[in-house]
Amino acid sequence: MTTPLPPKQLQMATDAKRARSLPSTRVPDGYELRGFQPGDEEQWLELQHLGGFNHWDLEGIEKYLEDPVRREGSRVVTTGDRLVAVTFATPHKSLDRVGYLDFVVSHPDYRGLGLGRAVCSGVTKFFVDHGYDSVILLTDDWRLPAIGVYLSLGFEPVMEREDMPSRWQAIMAELEKPRSVGPIEPPPTGS
Repeated sequence: MTTPLPPKQLQMATDAKRARSLPSTRVPDGYELRGFQPGDEEQWLELQHLGGFNHWDLEGIEKYLEDPVRREGSRVVTTGDRLVAVTFATPHKSLDRVGYLDFVVSHPDYRGLGLGRAVCSGVTKFFVDHGYDSVILLTDDWRLPAIGVYLSLGFEPVMEREDMPSRWQAIMAELEKPRSVGPIEPPPTGS
């Protein structure tokens, strides 16, 4: 009898060729897609918490942004002086010319405007423009709207374990169902 594998985050990847073929991403009037700027840290932290990434603190955000590639490649969308979508550009630690699209968050009040797509596209294009061969990301089965965005940007599922095909099959079936608009909450955790 085989022991079931513990859940593992899903991995998706795209290559430079697919990334280069992406159309330019535009944000709605009144919004700006830009790189990280000093002073963004506190709002970035707030967005991480709104996205469920509660392990972050201000010191962690500042330290994470010390990496020069991450600092230069990370993207935000603003409206006025407010950050409303963010993601990090993280170089892979052990694979040359592979980048991570890392910790994507859109403010719940601004979802449905394509802002998450804009920061993801911005980071992906940053990596490709800087000679990276591929971009990868990690996500969770329940993050269906995000997975839909990643698929539309040319990211494909990576089948790295025997449980992945069935998980991806279930995700694709869910993505085909009609959806109501609203925030997606993570499933409850066991006690």
